[in-house]
Amino acid sequence: MIRIEIANQQDCLDIDKAFVRSVARKTLQAEQVTSATISIAILDNPAIHELNRQFLNHDYETDVLSFSLSDEDQPERFVIGAPRGAGRHIEGEVIVSAEMAIAMAADYKWSARDELALYLVHGLLHLCGYDDLTEDELPVMRRREQEIFELLGLQPPVRDAQDRGHLDDEPHSQPSENRRPAR
Repeated sequence: MIRIEIANQQDCLDIDKAFVRSVARKTLQAEQVTSATISIAILDNPAIHELNRQFLNHDYETDVLSFSLSDEDQPERFVIGAPRGAGRHIEGEVIVSAEMAIAMAADYKWSARDELALYLVHGLLHLCGYDDLTEDELPVMRRREQEIFELLGLQPPVRDAQDRGHLDDEPHSQPSENRRPAR
């Protein structure tokens, strides 16, 4: 069973919650996740900046944050050829910036809705066990994002393989974090 809750707390971009829910559900299904409870928050830049600073000590705006809320530690062992989410039970939050999506969509010349979908897919893939911090892992994540977008019937713009989604004036560290909050 997959449960998805959406909180739209911004007024920069009209949000089609059915589209957001569909992107999340199809991503998790493609990853063969057994069950999931996902909270999606859509914010503006000041709000995501504050969360980035508060929880990750990163003093800059970002596109997406993801937090695993699963009680149990699941081993990071993956079956070769299977999606990394296969068989997993996921509980987590994905927080995306609609304002960042608008800015980046203009740079890449595609819709802000689709840029926001990319952030959502990216955050969900982090919860499934993908990472983009190393030279070896970044292309794996980019390839999986592309595969998910093909399943969604969307075509992202061509980006440099090392593009982590930041605006050029932002620090070049990980734009998305997958951290288990302190309990």
